[in-house]
Amino acid sequence: MFTLSEIKYLLKNMKENDIQQEQIKFSYNSVNFDVIFLIDRIPYELLFGIVDHNYSFILKMYKGYQLEDIPEKVFYDLCKILNLKAGKEGLTSFKFLKNFASKIPEKASLKRIQPHVLAQYYKNEIEESEKIYFCGWHPHFKDKKTVRNLEKTRKLLGEKIYQYCDKNNISSCWTAEEGKRKDFFSPK
Repeated sequence: MFTLSEIKYLLKNMKENDIQQEQIKFSYNSVNFDVIFLIDRIPYELLFGIVDHNYSFILKMYKGYQLEDIPEKVFYDLCKILNLKAGKEGLTSFKFLKNFASKIPEKASLKRIQPHVLAQYYKNEIEESEKIYFCGWHPHFKDKKTVRNLEKTRKLLGEKIYQYCDKNNISSCWTAEEGKRKDFFSPK
């Protein structure tokens, strides 16, 4: 495990401002990364996306800022993408995570990350994975149907929205057509 203590100020600021997600950009060996830090789940998650490479991975962060190890396959994929050899003179997990840690801001940006951005990281874990664009809400007051898409709602919109939808029988609606996408708004 890697201790990511550099994230504590950002985490404190996110909690003070009731922010559940933050986007952090950094580069390593001229390759750009886009990381999303999610604190609305336990353990917290860091979603690492490699810009222009269609590659992503998720690391969980536990109490004490303990970040899980980069899986071996992911590490060797990183070596290939970064064009570096594994080892002391090339790339190590420690060097990579230390570089990321040095780029973590102390304050949150207060900018909401749209659900389709998160969908890229969870494409193998959500139903109807081609439908990544949020397009609204469907309350089931009149049609008496049961709420759908709950796991997708939890992954892409967060725990609070998931609980609200489950309690109030409201389904999130999704489309595969970017032109029909709407910016996220609360069902409340």
